[in-house]
Amino acid sequence: MRTLARLTVVEARLMLREAAAPLFTVLLPIVLLVAFGLPASTRRPDPVLGGHRSIDTLIPSMSIMVAMAMVAFFMLPVVLTTYREKGVLRRLSTTPVRPAALLGAQLVMNAGVVLFATLLTMLIGVAALDMRMPDPLLVLPTLALGILGLFSLGLVIAALAATAKAATGYALAVWFPSAFFAGLWVPVEYLPAALRRIGDFTPLGAFRQAIQAAWSGEPPHALHLLVLAATFVAASTLAVRTFRTT
Repeated sequence: MRTLARLTVVEARLMLREAAAPLFTVLLPIVLLVAFGLPASTRRPDPVLGGHRSIDTLIPSMSIMVAMAMVAFFMLPVVLTTYREKGVLRRLSTTPVRPAALLGAQLVMNAGVVLFATLLTMLIGVAALDMRMPDPLLVLPTLALGILGLFSLGLVIAALAATAKAATGYALAVWFPSAFFAGLWVPVEYLPAALRRIGDFTPLGAFRQAIQAAWSGEPPHALHLLVLAATFVAASTLAVRTFRTT
């Protein structure tokens, strides 16, 4: 645990030296929330959303989902594969530090950035866009489980990709179908039932449905939570077993 804490502090300092990545993570959901939440129509009840307003449900959940996916599928794997290319991981392998500790440090550090971005998005939405304050007891556990599931997929990409360029290619291959089934291109509520059902079993689709339910003040469906938990267990195990330093 002490090694994990020290590595997390070191990784956080390195990240802050190049503030573009954390700044992007923090600003992206805010920009999306403001851009799509400004129209007055977002503050009217929508029958497609069960009478909820989209500013209280669809828009914030999609904003957080996109930001988290960018970190999980792109930023996290690229950082780790860049370490591999530059020989950082090889030098680390000569020390008592195990690869799992570095993976855990990256997960903890990026999770902190996502949590901060979510909190800031929530406060700005409530203060500037008349967004209803969601229940933290529903949102935070759902967000934490989503972080574990999606970030674990990012660690798998980092473990399998030999270079940062390859990691980007893998990330794109995961991102586009995941985004479709999560309702980024066409809202899930408007997709055919068969496609909605497929989306329920994809990690990003399950997270989007779970965080939208939590943001609406409703408990997430057990299926979506189970998909995220299973993704975390399977992906994290695979990442640790396949992660290589060279």
